[in-house]
Amino acid sequence: MLDFLHRAVTVDTYTIVVVAMLSGWAGVLTLHVLSRTLLAFAFVPGFILGALVTTYLFETYGFYPTLDRETNIVVACTLGIILALLALLLCLRFSAILARMRLENHSFQQDMIEKRAHPFRREVRQV
Repeated sequence: MLDFLHRAVTVDTYTIVVVAMLSGWAGVLTLHVLSRTLLAFAFVPGFILGALVTTYLFETYGFYPTLDRETNIVVACTLGIILALLALLLCLRFSAILARMRLENHSFQQDMIEKRAHPFRREVRQV
């Protein structure tokens, strides 16, 4: 963990620029697809983390898809952002399922709602 944090802090300028640009564009695309501004802003740190983690893993395990270092950084960041998007969407779906289950547990029956709607309402007496 300390090795990852050390490498995340001492990343070269090119990697920082690539991570920032790709994460920013991924956030903009997420904003247009989901139409939720706060959700898109919440996804951007996940995109940044995914890009940095895959860049770290590519360098640690020596996985180089091309011979060019700059191209490898772009490929690693792109794959990291895609994996982070999938993980974030799974977390979003899971939280929606949990919220729906909690709502179903606390739903009221229709007859109870009608009885409690106006317990102290004054009505004209029927003769």
